[in-house]
Amino acid sequence: MAHYLIEFRFQGKAKSEIKRLIYDIDKKCNIGNTKNKRPIPHITLVAPFSTKDEKRLINDFYNLCNNTNLMKFKINGFNIFEKNNVLYLEVIPCENLDEFRWNLSEKIRSYCTLKPIDYNKKYYFHSTIAMNLSDFKFNQVRRYVSKKQTPKFKHVITKVTILKNSMILREYDFLQRKMFDRRLAKSKKVNIRTKELLKDYFAGRHDANIVVKRKDKFNLLDWFKSIFK
Repeated sequence: MAHYLIEFRFQGKAKSEIKRLIYDIDKKCNIGNTKNKRPIPHITLVAPFSTKDEKRLINDFYNLCNNTNLMKFKINGFNIFEKNNVLYLEVIPCENLDEFRWNLSEKIRSYCTLKPIDYNKKYYFHSTIAMNLSDFKFNQVRRYVSKKQTPKFKHVITKVTILKNSMILREYDFLQRKMFDRRLAKSKKVNIRTKELLKDYFAGRHDANIVVKRKDKFNLLDWFKSIFK
């Protein structure tokens, strides 16, 4: 049976800096996690799961994304899951990111086999830096990062991705308000367009929430009509 995962993948400068951080810690502490697997900085939104209804999954994913305003979060430095010997970057989500993750879990749980963590509304958003560590390596990593500058920055979620067996199945672009298959998700032309829209968004020339706002405006108009009627 196929295995699915839904995640946000870092883009641009943040992606480069986090990758550099992962490689640096892996090398300096001689962990070896990056030897056979290229790190892809990300935030898991729905842990690995299975389903027999892929078509419904894609449709529900699209509808929820298409009706969600642009989401943001903050990176608030290093933190640890001491029980599992994991070092991660602590993520502080905006309110609608927290709602999006929970709504997504609620939407697909009736026909998907989710992990226990995704049945819990309380969720610790994070981006893993080092994992599968022995107690010795874990303490070594903690000592090393205690001397490093604490990563703190803000980030916009431009895309959310569904993976199938570790390959992109679909990717929703919140700036273009479109969903792409694997080929288009990896297209340079598509990604250049997203970067252009992100620049326009920060400059105030592009409203990434226009689709949602139009829907809200329509609902408000209906409400007024009902009053006068």
